[in-house]
Amino acid sequence: MPDSFYIVIIAFFVVAFFVWQNRPTPPLENETYQGKTRFVVDGDTLYIDGHKPSIRLWGVDAPEKNESGHNAATDKLKALAQGQKLNCRKIETDRYGRTVARCFLPNGQEINAAMIASGTAKEYRRYTKGFYSK
Repeated sequence: MPDSFYIVIIAFFVVAFFVWQNRPTPPLENETYQGKTRFVVDGDTLYIDGHKPSIRLWGVDAPEKNESGHNAATDKLKALAQGQKLNCRKIETDRYGRTVARCFLPNGQEINAAMIASGTAKEYRRYTKGFYSK
């Protein structure tokens, strides 16, 4: 067979390897916390009963207090989560001591994904590697 055939085959496997290595994968979930949402801080942070640190929604980047869209994002998270019993699956603890987690409503809807889908927050691709963009 011609050398160009082998070059194409090798190139294919190299590209396939890099695509495989960079695929979005779900994060490792360590612990689970359940509790009713007692306070929504902003569009990506909340508190639940029975868990002292705040919970930062993994992969969600909502506007900060001084940024346009802050109120809309905060209101959306309140509409989704306030007073709801959440099941939050811990990913890690961030440098501020917050629990970074994926949180789910009793019907199984993920709040993180809902915030991104609503357009009031963006996917924090630095951490998710496109997990919510599938």
